[in-house]
Amino acid sequence: MSARSSMRGPETYGYLPWIVHRVSALALVPLLTVHIGVQLYPDYGFATLTEWGIYGPLLDLTLALVLVHAFLGIRGTVIETRLSDRSTKFVVWGTGIGLFLLFVTRLLA
Repeated sequence: MSARSSMRGPETYGYLPWIVHRVSALALVPLLTVHIGVQLYPDYGFATLTEWGIYGPLLDLTLALVLVHAFLGIRGTVIETRLSDRSTKFVVWGTGIGLFLLFVTRLLA
């Protein structure tokens, strides 16, 4: 078995989850930059986002993307471990439901 065949790729996980996982990672870079800027550097113009009411929705979007990225990462790891189909479905569904409940709890709080 070559090292290349054991690497994560879209043929192992499905193309749509693979693309969403990569896009969520790229989208998190500017969102986390904004979050850090608002928290640590409000005097450099980042406080404007809070004043305009943009920061709250951006924070919710950041949390949603972090949870999607985490879910797809855990899903990929579980698929790589080659557990039984039943165990894989249990872990993926359990993780998905748990992360969804976490997000709903944040929105309702």
